[in-house]
Amino acid sequence: MQSAPKSRPGTFTVIEAVPDRLDASPAVPRRRWSGEAKARILEEAMTPGANVSAVARSHQVSPQQVFAWRRKAIRSGAIAILSAKPEIQTQSFAPVEVAPGDGDRAGGLEIVIGDATIRVGSGIAATLLVEAIRALRSA
Repeated sequence: MQSAPKSRPGTFTVIEAVPDRLDASPAVPRRRWSGEAKARILEEAMTPGANVSAVARSHQVSPQQVFAWRRKAIRSGAIAILSAKPEIQTQSFAPVEVAPGDGDRAGGLEIVIGDATIRVGSGIAATLLVEAIRALRSA
């Protein structure tokens, strides 16, 4: 059994190769997207709660491409990202006018806030009732 010839120091072989595309991945021309199409896809992808990858797949676009378009549009100032800060809502009480009652009903009040209920009688102090409502809302 003969062994393979050993290379000698200082010798080399030049291999000439011509690059050729593999049959498994045929050449596909690059897609060109119009500005209107990009804007439409970006608008859909940037709606609150949208999944960018799902939007990209629905338009046969790579998600990376949509993210690149978005990044470029933000840097150019064409679009702006809205802050994710929730809006601060001020709370206020509705005006209440107390009318004199018949006198035949037992005095009392029932206040429902969410899934909690406060029942008070007619002899409760207003400051105590206000404190109870504030405590319930902060809980």
